[in-house]
Amino acid sequence: MKLVHLSYPVKNQISNKKIVLALGFFDGVHLGHQHLISVAKEIADEKNLPLAVMTFDRHPSEVYAGNTDFVYIDTLEEKANKMEELGVDYLLLLKFTKDFSKISGQEFVDNVIVKLGTDTVVAGFDYTYGARETANIDHLPNFAKGRFEVIKVPKQTMDGKKIGSTEIRRAIENGEMELVNELLGHHYVMSGTIGHGQRNGHKLGFPTANLVWNEKKAIPKIGVYATKTKVNGKWYNSMTSVGYNITIGQPKRIYIESNLFDFDEDVYGQPMEIKWYKYTRGEKKFASLDELKEQLKKDQDEIKAYFAKSDK
Repeated sequence: MKLVHLSYPVKNQISNKKIVLALGFFDGVHLGHQHLISVAKEIADEKNLPLAVMTFDRHPSEVYAGNTDFVYIDTLEEKANKMEELGVDYLLLLKFTKDFSKISGQEFVDNVIVKLGTDTVVAGFDYTYGARETANIDHLPNFAKGRFEVIKVPKQTMDGKKIGSTEIRRAIENGEMELVNELLGHHYVMSGTIGHGQRNGHKLGFPTANLVWNEKKAIPKIGVYATKTKVNGKWYNSMTSVGYNITIGQPKRIYIESNLFDFDEDVYGQPMEIKWYKYTRGEKKFASLDELKEQLKKDQDEIKAYFAKSDK
């Protein structure tokens, strides 16, 4: 798969053939996104054309509403890896600027979709490319003027509820990791590097790897989780704490610390991934370090039992 950075207006086609173009922001590449891309992939295969997926370099709300606190399910690298697994040929990343946010729906069609050499557009029922009242998927054929075909993919639901990135972000922030897994079609993953912590876990007999992560990623709510953690290219069952280390008086900064079962190596600075499975308890303040140590042993036993059952 090729990653292509674009700016408005688009100058040239990305391929010497026409393309099938899937449109959306695709944060999380969840089950709804996967279905849309599979529809586009089937059309591309039938027409023997490359499949391109176009997204933006930032969420439009960061520009429209100045929402600098917006958090993402995926980093660009994570999104790109998922797209490649789905058989996408080109991932197009269009720069979303203040000026770009002001263009009309017709300008978007003429100077982006058409300039890319698009044969067919595939987009979700709620996709917009300008003012919602006019620049929506139902009006896209009017702007297309017969230059490309438009396929509208209906809303995807689970138990009667929309499968959407907003719902998934909310579930992550509520610690509902089993629901997140259902909606994404895979476990939520946070990736980064292993940084230096306070080594408090080592002193208690529960050494931890401290994740240094992309600050724009959605963070699960404060508490302890059943997780799997990948270091040195291998996944280990683990328990992961998201918290402020309140028992030992460090309330100002959130730490994400994984205690990997059956692992004790010095891996500072190395890549690390955490796959989130289940919220097990909230953060507590303990009267003593001995009390904390006793609770950590209970946590470890509970999470080992969880994986012993679920991994069968």
